[in-house]
Amino acid sequence: MTRMITARKIALLAVVAMVLAAPAAVFAEIGIGVAAFSDTPILAAEDVNKELLDGSFSFGANGRMHFNSLMLDALGLYASAEKSVDLYLTAQLSTDLLGLIRVSGGVGPAIRIPLAAEGNLIDNLSVDWVNAKVDVDVLLFNFSVGLSFQYLIPSSDVQAIDFSLARGRIGASVLIW
Repeated sequence: MTRMITARKIALLAVVAMVLAAPAAVFAEIGIGVAAFSDTPILAAEDVNKELLDGSFSFGANGRMHFNSLMLDALGLYASAEKSVDLYLTAQLSTDLLGLIRVSGGVGPAIRIPLAAEGNLIDNLSVDWVNAKVDVDVLLFNFSVGLSFQYLIPSSDVQAIDFSLARGRIGASVLIW
């Protein structure tokens, strides 16, 4: 079964996005910036091919909306080894320490968008990982600099979660608020 994206669906999606974004822009802090993550896994299972990934990084954009103690995080990274864009969406709980350090952590899905795949882009999307992420950011005036630890757990099906394939990695981000 093929899925068709019509102009009507795109217009509806745009209206829904604007209706949701308007209150968020009024009541939330919005930060946008850049991020880099190491592709070399840490805390990984033995069967991960670390030699293939040693020394490589994924670069991309990071956007966050902060409402009091809730933060929504969207991290998009270009994965050169897989020729894909990986989108990590995370709902996080956060707290500010002394108005200078923000600590947050949460979970969400990971979506892979293959760039070299043939056919319809939507048919090639995959949600294959659970993304658990912890961020520690230093808040300086209108920007922040932070370190992140991300733990990815295979989860194409809840009953098929395989912790032996899980891997962790570290990264950094700079955001303008």
